[in-house]
Amino acid sequence: MLLEVHCHTSRYSKCSQVDPVSLLKQVKKKELQGIVITEHHYLWKEDEIKTLRKEAELDENFLILAGQEIETDTSHVLVFGADRTIDQEISLKDLRALFPNAALVWAHPFRNNNMPDQKELLNPMLDAIEIFSMNQTPKENYLGLKAWHRYKFTAISGSDTHANGMAGVYPAQFDHPILTMRDMVVEIKKSRCRPFFKEIPKSGTNIIVTEITIGTKGNDESRNRIILKNITDDKKWKAAKLSSDIGAFLYKNGFNEGQFRVPGIIDINEEERLIIEEGQRGKNLFDLLAHVDKSIGMNYFKLSAEWLARFHNKGIRHGDPELVIKKERKRFDSYLNSFIKTKNPYLKKIEPVISLVKEKEEEFFLKHKNLFILNHGDYHPKNIIIGQDRQQDITTLFISVIDFGSSLMFPRSFDVGYFLSQFQSQFYAYPEILEYCSQADFINTYIKESNNISVDFMDQINLFKIRANLSIASYLIKVAKGESPEMEALVSRCLKE
Repeated sequence: MLLEVHCHTSRYSKCSQVDPVSLLKQVKKKELQGIVITEHHYLWKEDEIKTLRKEAELDENFLILAGQEIETDTSHVLVFGADRTIDQEISLKDLRALFPNAALVWAHPFRNNNMPDQKELLNPMLDAIEIFSMNQTPKENYLGLKAWHRYKFTAISGSDTHANGMAGVYPAQFDHPILTMRDMVVEIKKSRCRPFFKEIPKSGTNIIVTEITIGTKGNDESRNRIILKNITDDKKWKAAKLSSDIGAFLYKNGFNEGQFRVPGIIDINEEERLIIEEGQRGKNLFDLLAHVDKSIGMNYFKLSAEWLARFHNKGIRHGDPELVIKKERKRFDSYLNSFIKTKNPYLKKIEPVISLVKEKEEEFFLKHKNLFILNHGDYHPKNIIIGQDRQQDITTLFISVIDFGSSLMFPRSFDVGYFLSQFQSQFYAYPEILEYCSQADFINTYIKESNNISVDFMDQINLFKIRANLSIASYLIKVAKGESPEMEALVSRCLKE
């Protein structure tokens, strides 16, 4: 059973801007089964609740109960089951003594970056802790979750509604049906309740990624999502931190809302090697194109070109071009070695290609080092998220890009060429998609949105397409697909381009 258990109305809480009828209707619209109104130092009377039910036109199947939020020496406490209004501040000890059978819940204890200790959270005078609240930041909600996992106290969530659009967003989940306040008190005291959320851990090599979705959908149909990245490897931590730093910069410089975005960075914790970022509703471009109509797919494809152009137009100069060039020279040696060590049958064909691309890049470095700007470095369909803020409103469509861990200072043509090669490789098994998502459309869209295109831009793209193909070929060898039809097609493209 899902209940909104922390909310305020403008009738009895001066801090609230939502009237009681609107509050109830909003909670009902979210398909919750009931509400517990918790005014500051005021307990709704039974006859007031009956009148409110009629005004809101709600039948008896929708539960309406009343508790109250009380100021104590332990901050704010939700009181469920008191038989009268508590009209002034009171100590927690006296509150418990006056209402021994009530359920007392510590409200938003992690607010303002407060971190209660074990003794405070396991205080026997408290029956539960509110770990998720709209009155806490995403980071503070995460701290609440972390503390709950560590100390295993009884936890709930509450929206702490004060305005329209907040009601019912963070409901509490109860194991059994509740008909009365006494039922609710028993469920809390017996720990048969919890926050309404989803937590999905995804482990990888030297990194643990956890996606957390809290509560119900808000007015924008987007639940509160946060992504936790815990990295143990030194090299991967540096890459992840760089990715987050770039993402944070872009977020603050025009990519935080509207059609073109990056996820917001909530926190970077050096000590715990933990990065917390916003999760975004949507699917990656690779997964979408295999299932959407051709015209919709073409729109997504072109949006990807527009996002890239807008990113490059920032002209960010972050990084060391000389270091990039040094790494690039080593990269070609590794590509060649991957063919030699595995005695790959395509070695003779690919060796002159590697030499040629290496030579052309050296020429380019000498002439055009001044064109180097920050590139994404790994721009491909699986790092591109297409979403919609409101499911039924196409005007809220957005594109967001993730994973800047491979970013580098290079000419803007690098990202373009890299994307085109990765796109062709990833959709090798979908020739119909490769046909209507043409490289020419991507390039033309990109050029139209760009503010600085070199006269030899197309030559640069072709060069970096081959460079990307060599990287993909090396990967195919690594995953034992060095003699596959996919590899044959890739080598053929290298020779043609």
